[in-house]
Amino acid sequence: MLKRMGSYVDELLTELSFRKADTLAKTLEQPAPTPQPVQAEKPTVRSIRSRTGSNLATVSYTRDEVRFQLSPGVELRGDDKPFTSFLLRKVLDQMVEADRRRAEAGEIDPERVLSYEIVYDGDRVKEILVRNYREDSRLRELISSVRWTLETVSAK
Repeated sequence: MLKRMGSYVDELLTELSFRKADTLAKTLEQPAPTPQPVQAEKPTVRSIRSRTGSNLATVSYTRDEVRFQLSPGVELRGDDKPFTSFLLRKVLDQMVEADRRRAEAGEIDPERVLSYEIVYDGDRVKEILVRNYREDSRLRELISSVRWTLETVSAK
């Protein structure tokens, strides 16, 4: 029984794997399809406002990336407590770590692990860029966390 199954698998692989030379020549003669130009996804843009209505930041996002550009009047420094202890450590670093665990378990592609970049102007935070957030729930969490951080710093 086992030998018959083995020979059946061998026959099947032989039929599917090997090609005759004349069929290879035909496929080589066909021109390769021209790749379609990739159009950049147009970002969705909205503003983040405080409870009092003042503009805290502008957020623009696509499927893969979210960018927070802080308003000029918002003074968020890299060493401010709500920024380092809450936004970086509890929100962004936790998302990165969760994605790394999922990538190690094979649940997501390692290239799809969340990453972030903070752009500074001197010691003032100018922009926060997050890549590979992937899920709408994460986008909502990021927006609300940035809003809370900016409101807390602005209230000081």
